[in-house]
Amino acid sequence: MTQLTKDSQSYGNKLLKLETVIKKIKSNIKSHHYTETIKIKNSLNRIFADEIRSNINVPAYSNSAVDGYAINYNEYSHGNREFNIIGKSSAGHPFKGKIKKLTSVRVLTGAMLPSKLDTIIMEEDCSVKKGILHLPNLVKKGINYRHLGEDIKKNTIVYKKGHKIRAQDIGVLSSLGIKEIKVYKLLKVAIFSCGDELTEVDSLLKKGHIYDSNREMIKGFLLKLGYSITDLGILEDDKDIIQKKLKKATMNNDLIITSGGMSLGDEDHIKKIIEKNGTMHAWRLAIKPGRPVGFGLYNNCPIIGLPGNPAAAFITFLMLAVPILKQVSGQKIEKYNLIPITSNFHYSKKKGRREFVRVKMVNKKNKISLLKFPKVGAGILTSATWSTGIGILNENIVKIKPGDKIDYLSYNEIIN
Repeated sequence: MTQLTKDSQSYGNKLLKLETVIKKIKSNIKSHHYTETIKIKNSLNRIFADEIRSNINVPAYSNSAVDGYAINYNEYSHGNREFNIIGKSSAGHPFKGKIKKLTSVRVLTGAMLPSKLDTIIMEEDCSVKKGILHLPNLVKKGINYRHLGEDIKKNTIVYKKGHKIRAQDIGVLSSLGIKEIKVYKLLKVAIFSCGDELTEVDSLLKKGHIYDSNREMIKGFLLKLGYSITDLGILEDDKDIIQKKLKKATMNNDLIITSGGMSLGDEDHIKKIIEKNGTMHAWRLAIKPGRPVGFGLYNNCPIIGLPGNPAAAFITFLMLAVPILKQVSGQKIEKYNLIPITSNFHYSKKKGRREFVRVKMVNKKNKISLLKFPKVGAGILTSATWSTGIGILNENIVKIKPGDKIDYLSYNEIIN
């Protein structure tokens, strides 16, 4: 379903900007999006494969925004303050009588409005005595009047191709009477981990081993993004087993994500096997955490290789893998909303390297600021659970002190 063009190249030990690597990968992936038609009740987190146009007006008729009384404002503007109440209109039960001069209709919220009546006065702002409506002064023309097509006009574009469907979007589709929509088929992603030191979470932990947290974390993100997942587990450092599992994964998936095995000193066979049967490039990013990443092609299936350190895997998945996954899935890529927020910490870094600091946005005495996780290290995953987002320190920054403004990117902004 995806193809990698042949102009990909390795950059050796040169440190690359994150944007350079993302751009390189995106330019080398051609996505062939297959579509299917589904019912809107099953469309949450799916991606529109076509633009959606309204075939009706919403609302379909002019109606009242409040409970009150509908009048003809022109009559009111000529000094009339008393109107005969001749009937009632409620939602689903419109008034069917004839509107005469100086008459009013009692209307409930959502009720269709009789023609000629263009202004609704809330019932608490007027009085009724013996069937006569008594109105106050200073009534505004058209108040509480919902016009035909005020929300959505017929034949307008409501959603563009590539939009990811949210719960509120399903509500809008329902209001348009749309039962089925065309969406891109679910992106199929295979994931596995590399490393002889890794142990499955349901197994006994041996001396010198660690539990595989990266794969479970990435699986959770993939589920939240709405993708179909194939879990290949922890690949043993065995050439035949790796080759067999990789080949099977490429036949049934659109993309593969690995964790571990991307560092130059790694002894496993994964890079060699991919290089032998396709292409594999290991890059060193000018970021912290998350320097070693890989990208390749095996049986015409793209492979993204993330670092093995938990915090590094966390950051590179969010900042590198997610934009690529969204492109392959057909989702329209929106520019992230970076918010400049006051720092509440001291920090020093190297010039020429971008750092993603795990921070928590706090509100104390109506002043919003960012706190930094107290520990530093690519292996500290608790920084991800404590924090609410990322403080982005660009290449030219070397020091941060309390009071400085830094760009903040929330995790929800990335995943949602």
